[in-house]
Amino acid sequence: MSAQIDSKPTKIIPANQSLIFSISDSGTTPDRFVVWVNEDSVEIAKLYLTPNTNNVAFFNLAEVVRDRVKVDDKIRDESATLLSYSTLPFTTGRNGLKEYEVEVGTFTGSTESAPQDSDKVYLLDGVEQISAGLHPSFTDYYATALTKKVWLTDRIPVSDVITIEASDDEEGCIAFLNDINIIGGLAAQIKTTIKNATGTALSTIYDTINVANGAQLPSASDINQKLTYLMAYPKNFESWSSGELSANPTWDSYEIQLLSGSGAKLSNVLSVKRRCTQEKHKNTQLAWTNSVGGWDSVLFTGRTEHTDSVSSKPFKKNIGDWDASTYSFLPEARESQAYQVTGKSMFKLTSIDFSFADIELIKYAIRSDNLMMRAGSGDWIPVTIDTNSYNVKERFSGVFSVSLSVTLAQSLRC
Repeated sequence: MSAQIDSKPTKIIPANQSLIFSISDSGTTPDRFVVWVNEDSVEIAKLYLTPNTNNVAFFNLAEVVRDRVKVDDKIRDESATLLSYSTLPFTTGRNGLKEYEVEVGTFTGSTESAPQDSDKVYLLDGVEQISAGLHPSFTDYYATALTKKVWLTDRIPVSDVITIEASDDEEGCIAFLNDINIIGGLAAQIKTTIKNATGTALSTIYDTINVANGAQLPSASDINQKLTYLMAYPKNFESWSSGELSANPTWDSYEIQLLSGSGAKLSNVLSVKRRCTQEKHKNTQLAWTNSVGGWDSVLFTGRTEHTDSVSSKPFKKNIGDWDASTYSFLPEARESQAYQVTGKSMFKLTSIDFSFADIELIKYAIRSDNLMMRAGSGDWIPVTIDTNSYNVKERFSGVFSVSLSVTLAQSLRC
């Protein structure tokens, strides 16, 4: 008699979905199956499962790991906000990818076995919809061919090109899985080609995926660092590339692609298209953790309305000095006193030039539980979306006006 795992999720997959393990026994069905769950080699759960009428037990790992895997919002050493990091081309995660080992054994009513079979999965913070089916393949995000999407974004590729429109001052990153052992990814470097409006290459640079550039080697063993962030947006890129964009002032776009050590193309092209915006007021970036374990963002170019509000619990108190030899009070004495004054800061974000691609992307922001906002050249701050919908108006063919409201996810101290 020996417990065995008959089926499980694919190797690397978003955590927020059904993660079903099928367990049976090669001999006599036991009274209970025993399941141990280890997170990064540390036991976090132990369960006893009753076999069903077909002598099989199903175990949903998602119920154990819920909310344990979170996309990073700071670099690995927590010294800087991830989206603003610009010292090196890459940085790595610490919470966004974790290893889970499921071990199974048997319990006969009096005797519990040691683990008899085991298997591992690697979970990203993200979610697959029911319409994708049980255990949908995630192999499109493995760096093995130029036809693979690879980049962890909800943006949709067109002819193997993922386009991001970004202004010179925009900050942000895009994530990818940096591994050769688990998923067979072959990426060893990135190639960045800066182009002008006619498509002529102005400059080409290569950066190796290694510790010196902020990543670990694809063959390294630290699971958390296999989720790697490329600082891809213009403001970040300008800094870590030592001014490549300033040196090419006529740049119109730059294209990034993962390559093997010998130069073979292993991913879709990430094309960052230069976007010119107004300068009358501050633009506002909204970034959020997406459905595949990374970050996405859009730029709101309309005026951002800002409202601060406070609430309090007033109470009445008697005026005058009741402990004095002579009763008196000042003319400015206060009878009504505020107790527990709290405040909140709200923003209405508006854009009058959203593309259809932006409209398709922002629906994921509504579903995200981790949103950040940055106004102008300021710092990133955490926000929550106030409403469960957003307003879209088509201004003319293919260009949309969008507005939504967010609230600072920190109380204002009063």
